[in-house]
Amino acid sequence: MDKNAIKKFAVWARTELIARVSLKGVEYGITEDNIEDANADSVGGKVLTADEKKQRQALIAEINDKGYKQVMEEVAYTWFNRLIAVRFMEVNDYLPSHLRVLSSESGKVEPDLVTTP
Repeated sequence: MDKNAIKKFAVWARTELIARVSLKGVEYGITEDNIEDANADSVGGKVLTADEKKQRQALIAEINDKGYKQVMEEVAYTWFNRLIAVRFMEVNDYLPSHLRVLSSESGKVEPDLVTTP
């Protein structure tokens, strides 16, 4: 087994996930340098639902407590672990639906979840 390939993938995935999580934060008015009003009803022209507003406030509180970079890294780490867990379950046929979520059993590019009616 090529452990270097796994290490390279993990480092790449971490960097990519942190970047994507940070971009999602921008959509909600949250950047490393600036956080728009935590009680805002809309951000960037988008009206927030009650759930979005509550989640955004919780995220801002977490950032104020731990720091922006730490929270972005924790969120990325959580997503990485979830994706790896789904992949493990998929490969070992542990998913209750027995339907592949991230890949295709027949080798197609699209996951079976997307192409199965």
